[in-house]
Amino acid sequence: MTQQFGDYQHEIYFNALGGVVPELPMAFAELEQRASQALAPSVWSYVAGGAGDEFTQRQNVTAFEQWGLVPRMFVGASKRDLSVDLFGLKLDSPLFMCPIGVIGLCGQDGHGDLATARAAAR
Repeated sequence: MTQQFGDYQHEIYFNALGGVVPELPMAFAELEQRASQALAPSVWSYVAGGAGDEFTQRQNVTAFEQWGLVPRMFVGASKRDLSVDLFGLKLDSPLFMCPIGVIGLCGQDGHGDLATARAAAR
């Protein structure tokens, strides 16, 4: 049986019911704080500063504030289907990776881009 993407959500939820909290933070502020401790100061300064004057970073935050997620248990789905049609292309999942220029710097070995690709493949 292949693992479904929703299985990860269920794993986190059911573990939490038993008092087991996720190893990785789920709140942005905690994730940001841990990243600031893990990254070299020069890398953290670059990433946290929006790689420039922060204009694009502010625009992205404003744009994403208009969106929200609706858990599938609230939409009446009788059959799980995470597929989406995107520009005429049918994808099995609404999640995908795109190139992120700075991600290469964020790995301890300077190859965060390769680590991200391996994680996405898993």
